[in-house]
Amino acid sequence: KDCAVGLYNDQTGQDAAGDCKACAVGLYNDQAAQDAATDCKSCGVGKFNDQTGQDAEADCKDCAVGLYQDTAGQAACINCAVGLFNDQTAQDAAGDCKNCAVGLYNDQAGQDAAADCKDCVVGKYNDQTGQDAAGDCKACAVGLYNDQAGQDAAADCKGCAADKYNDQAGQDAAADCKDCP
Repeated sequence: KDCAVGLYNDQTGQDAAGDCKACAVGLYNDQAAQDAATDCKSCGVGKFNDQTGQDAEADCKDCAVGLYQDTAGQAACINCAVGLFNDQTAQDAAGDCKNCAVGLYNDQAGQDAAADCKDCVVGKYNDQTGQDAAGDCKACAVGLYNDQAGQDAAADCKGCAADKYNDQAGQDAAADCKDCP
């Protein structure tokens, strides 16, 4: 008898269905009577298959949001790196992961929405995309403060009023400005 779809037999003289071998993860075989592991077909890029013995291309699953796969025949997808997110399925390249916008950062891999990017806290700003840590947010300089989160430029830092000063970086309120002696 022939091996069923999803299987192959690369040895002669076999006498039982149990002698048929399953195609490996990342692969499928949609034809019966195959005689080599190379008869198993790879799931395409942007897809994965985490089970052996699959018998149809439809068994290859799309990579979920937050993930991508740039190599055919894989058992899993790859997380988008920190600083990035991906809000679409079946992505096939690391370049499909999108940068968090200025004013934001993302410190976790595999994020699936722009909303996963976090605001820089008050007293700080971020003027670059794709930042991956809260530490990438820059403190407003001495003499300035910032009372709003998610700011994207040094110009968002506000100066202390006339006859006031601020001797510390990263201040987050006008009240941090002190009266001149």
